[in-house]
Formats: sequence, structure tokens, C-alpha cells
Amino acid sequence: MHQQGLGIHEKAELHEMLVFKTNCLAKAQQMQNQVQDPELQQLLQQDVQASTENVSQLQQLLQS
Repeated sequence: MHQQGLGIHEKAELHEMLVFKTNCLAKAQQMQNQVQDPELQQLLQQDVQASTENVSQLQQLLQS
């Protein structure tokens, strides 16, 4: 079975998701430096890690 590349619309959607996830990552990083509560800091750290992985995956998809 031959796998075709992504269509223009799919690439546009992926790009929108990448921009959104990148903005969320930046916001979580900013908030992490501002909060005092250790539990909230931990949640934000987990979000930063997950978002970093998501951004990387979306970039890989767009490059393929």
C-alpha cells in the first residue's frame, strides 16, 4: 500500500495546531515561574513536558 503525503488542508490544520500548542507551551512556562503553590508548579511542569513533546511531534508531521 502506497502512503500519500498530507493534503494542503491537513497541513494547514496541523500548522494551526502547532501555533496553538506553541502558545500554550509559552504561557505554561511563564505561569510556572510566577506561581507559588508547589502542586500547581508540578502540574505546569507536566504540561510543559507534554506540550514540548506535542510540539515536536507536530513539527515532525509537518516536515514529512
